[in-house]
Amino acid sequence: MFFLRRRPANFPTVRVAQLAMLINKSVHLFSAIKESNSLKEVKKLLNVTANDYWHYHYVFDEPTTFKEKNLGIQMINNLLINTIVLIVFAYGLHNRDEALKNKALQWLEEISAEKNSITNAYAGLGIGYTNAFDSQALIQLKNEYCNKKRCLECAIGNCLLKTVIASDR
Repeated sequence: MFFLRRRPANFPTVRVAQLAMLINKSVHLFSAIKESNSLKEVKKLLNVTANDYWHYHYVFDEPTTFKEKNLGIQMINNLLINTIVLIVFAYGLHNRDEALKNKALQWLEEISAEKNSITNAYAGLGIGYTNAFDSQALIQLKNEYCNKKRCLECAIGNCLLKTVIASDR
């Protein structure tokens, strides 16, 4: 059940092995992340490879051909966008540390934009985005305005409605 519709490299067993290696490799990981001076340093901290057993397995006791199991660029970016940046920002907010909050926001601006059905739909409407900060904003707009049918409270929704009304005339 856990393995349905997943590529072998994304099997939970492999991801847990990668997490175990991240924990094993990283002493005081959060401190290292928040003290990092650049996004490149943080990406380097997250660049882990599962141990040798997992290079020959996707699940326990079922050997396969060799394939190194490391986190790809897209997975590292997803971890940054959906976990690291949020935690760093929340920590900065809780401790009233503007520099830490700004660092988290800067990292979002340095990460490539997410490409998914939501951002693709906005692109189809001619709404551009260039980085993860922009794509996260568009996802938030969809979740808080489009999904809740709050078009009249949204600048994009208003613009689209005006365009539709003007074209009907």
